[in-house]
Amino acid sequence: MAPHAHLALFALLAASAPVTAQELDAEQAGLIEKAREAAMRYSASLPDFICTEVVRRTEDPHDNGRWRALDSLTVKLSYSDHKEDYKLMLINGRPTVLDYLYAGGALSTGEFGTRLRSVFDPRSQGEFRWKGWTTLRKRRVARFTYRIERENSNFLIQYGPVPTGPNAIIVPYRGEVYVDDETHMVLRLTQQAEIPQSFPITGNESTIDYEYAEVGGKPYLLPSHAHVKTRSGKYVAENNMEFREYRKFQTEATITFQP
Repeated sequence: MAPHAHLALFALLAASAPVTAQELDAEQAGLIEKAREAAMRYSASLPDFICTEVVRRTEDPHDNGRWRALDSLTVKLSYSDHKEDYKLMLINGRPTVLDYLYAGGALSTGEFGTRLRSVFDPRSQGEFRWKGWTTLRKRRVARFTYRIERENSNFLIQYGPVPTGPNAIIVPYRGEVYVDDETHMVLRLTQQAEIPQSFPITGNESTIDYEYAEVGGKPYLLPSHAHVKTRSGKYVAENNMEFREYRKFQTEATITFQP
């Protein structure tokens, strides 16, 4: 199975209107298969790169609409050999030596190849339904809902920094994909976790938007923004993430010449 996409500490299942989706006809089923092929090619073809992720965090401690700024995190995000690595560089503009997953508050990973690959991976056995056509950033896109059962899921929700034990669970999840009509690439991915009521985290909702960015002089469809809401009891947190300054990953090397 692909590496776990996971959320650390808290997650929110926000209220939304009931989904009115339909079973796929032959044309729609063909379109989702093209989207699956494009998503799997996308995950396999992503180059090694580094980017800067800026996470602006706010919180509503009593779920009464009184939001307040919490902090801002600047993260060096490396993607190498199809794996993500997060290095926390700044908190509120000040250097830090803290590990990313020990920064406290609501955190998330997996915004790159992990989540998209997991939705379309045949092993996930995702159930897709038709939602209709719409426009996103001036592109005609097809909307599909999806759902993945727990036994086929690799979505890890954890309370705290330790990814094992009673405070870490694999959950089923659902959401929507917005598929470009021409390229069959996913331009937006939403995700909602289905979390047991007894767990310290009571829900999860996230949205990732993909846009083209240059890496090594070539354009790639990569995350530009992401939004995550989290809830634990009445405590609600919101993260707004921006991904920028994409550049090619290069391994540092030192060569010493002996006389």
